[in-house]
Amino acid sequence: MTELQQIVALWRSAKARQEEVCLATIVRVEGSSYRKPGARMLLTRSGQRAGTISGGCLEAEVAKKAWWLTESGPAIQRYSSFFDDDSPAPYGLGCGGTVHVLLDRGPSTHAVLDALELSLSTRLPFVTVTDLNKPALLLIEQNGIRTLLSHDDETASIVQNTAHRVLIERHSCYTSLHEKSREHNLFVEYVPPPVALTIAGAGDDVKPLADFASRLGWHVTVADGRSHLARAERFPTADRIVVLDYNDPAQLQSLAPDSDNAVVLLTHSYEQDRALLCTLLPRAPQYLGILGPRLRTERLLAEIATQINLTADVCMARLHAPVGFDIGAHTPESIALSIVTEIYAVLNGREGMSLKNSSRDRKHIHDKLLHV
Repeated sequence: MTELQQIVALWRSAKARQEEVCLATIVRVEGSSYRKPGARMLLTRSGQRAGTISGGCLEAEVAKKAWWLTESGPAIQRYSSFFDDDSPAPYGLGCGGTVHVLLDRGPSTHAVLDALELSLSTRLPFVTVTDLNKPALLLIEQNGIRTLLSHDDETASIVQNTAHRVLIERHSCYTSLHEKSREHNLFVEYVPPPVALTIAGAGDDVKPLADFASRLGWHVTVADGRSHLARAERFPTADRIVVLDYNDPAQLQSLAPDSDNAVVLLTHSYEQDRALLCTLLPRAPQYLGILGPRLRTERLLAEIATQINLTADVCMARLHAPVGFDIGAHTPESIALSIVTEIYAVLNGREGMSLKNSSRDRKHIHDKLLHV
């Protein structure tokens, strides 16, 4: 299970026992930090926990003090990892940053976990708005439903508009609101749905790719026209198995229902790849990769480009061909790793390189928050 899946599972278990929980969420980072804003850890009264908010240096400290710190309501705690911090025991490995952690065990905690559970099960994104001054969770918006948790009439409409904008733009941000003599510093968090990966092909080389993607928490579909291969027992970590009918255009289109999907063609069949590309290239999924040498792909595109009213150059620009990063892969497992790595980089807007050779430090590599 992924970290978020573990958090939801622990919450379900605690809720069934009617056991109180406390949610720790990073809401601000100054300088460098191992985890970015939005990282969560769930604590139970009995001492269980799921999720992390650091590289292992903060969890015990937060778990020890969370309950008495939240006796009167939500609280934000500041933890520094600077070597020269005034604190007698700075936290972390000297990353050179400070994290602000929201601790909450009220109704808003369960509202966030409800939204997170729905996001994992139905792939629905959501947005939370947290007032860093109070501190308090003000609003959750998901699937067109806005849950106001703490607000006043003068700021409610502005907060709702901000949340809706972030939901559309798909990017977390910090922003400030001013009303009379009071200032609200807000953390507006966009929580994306799990990545949807469709793998066309059900050969043995697909198994490690499905496993890797599942461990990342992606929603994995394995599709193949061969019913004896497209079976759940062969791909126990996949969320969906589809036996393809290449004469059914609607079914082929359903493999990438929206542009956010990632699709990889591992059919090892020239004819099947041609049929799939005819359907998928016009839909332009966010990631579309195909196995095989470039010459084979160029030949495919030359045959189908005019059929789908695209030029061969446009088709090639929409493809990752050959699929995967050049990491020297030659086994099914290492090839799967190279494919997953490329997909992950593309979906996060990265070119993919060693951090050692990057001009940006770790903070800038992992922190995409904007100030608006």
